[in-house]
Amino acid sequence: MHITMNKYLLPAVIAIMACDASASCGSAFCSANTNWDTQGYSGADGLRIDLRYSYARADRLRAGTSRIPPQSPSGSDEEIEDLGTTNQVLNLDLEYSLSPRWRIALGAPLLLRDHSHTFDSSVVPAFTQQAKFTSLGDVRVVGRYRFDLEDTHFGAGGLRLGLKLPTGAIDQVMTPADPTGDPASPGNPHPLDRASQPGSGSTDLIVGAYGYYSHPGSDWGWFVSGQLQRAIAVRDDFRPGAEITLDLGLHYTLTPTLTGMLQFNAQHRERDSGSNANPASGGYSLHLSPGLSYELAPGTQLYGLLQVALRQSVNTDPAAPGSGQLTAPWSLSVGISHRY
Repeated sequence: MHITMNKYLLPAVIAIMACDASASCGSAFCSANTNWDTQGYSGADGLRIDLRYSYARADRLRAGTSRIPPQSPSGSDEEIEDLGTTNQVLNLDLEYSLSPRWRIALGAPLLLRDHSHTFDSSVVPAFTQQAKFTSLGDVRVVGRYRFDLEDTHFGAGGLRLGLKLPTGAIDQVMTPADPTGDPASPGNPHPLDRASQPGSGSTDLIVGAYGYYSHPGSDWGWFVSGQLQRAIAVRDDFRPGAEITLDLGLHYTLTPTLTGMLQFNAQHRERDSGSNANPASGGYSLHLSPGLSYELAPGTQLYGLLQVALRQSVNTDPAAPGSGQLTAPWSLSVGISHRY
């Protein structure tokens, strides 16, 4: 049976997952949720390719739910998160139908990250450090099993199971703005915060469930999707915190080719652990994500979505009361998807 994007909840394809505010450096980025299977767009056989660009600027320092000013230099030989992180991501997602019930998806992110902060040196006056790179992130491989729920208030639902693989680098370093080297430690650059690296270094288990419904003849539809991601194998004594996400969404067909979406996205992440973890990590966030999807041609969709933070709460370092995390108040994601 042919299912069009404008008719089923998958046009809410653009569900954006809540921004991950789990790193003091503001490493998180908001990626559009193009898990077409969780929103109903799995009826067509064959291959689907999705390419999207996401942007987020983390420059608001928080402790708990409150904004705080950065610490003043005091010769502590510690990082002061007083500048910001620009996160840009180019995601390529491939999804293939093995059968009407089974699908498999591969996702690969290319990260463009620019992070700057002040290093509070005890040897010389405080100076700026920067980490700027373009690098492959962690690849995901996820399978889906779909089952019908026609006798309930759902049209269909299913389960998702997969892995996040440790393909991203974990060895990026900070470089001083002075090209002659780090005046506090010549020839010995400071490593970038592990949670801000292109990869986590861990293999993570991904488990999820979803349901969606769009009544025949109606312009309205909705979906719900939940997912747990937890590290099952780690290296270099760093374990990223387990992450739980929940998405609720509505869609409405505005014209035969244009669909409007509205998403509510919630995320909770535990504190990272291990000797290489930053204690100021983890927290929860709530976001509202309106967007549009346009059918450019049969089988081809353009989409865009703006995500706005409703509430952000981040953990601080218990040993450093003045610590916090950089957060992004909004993010943007645009993309194109084509079904073969």
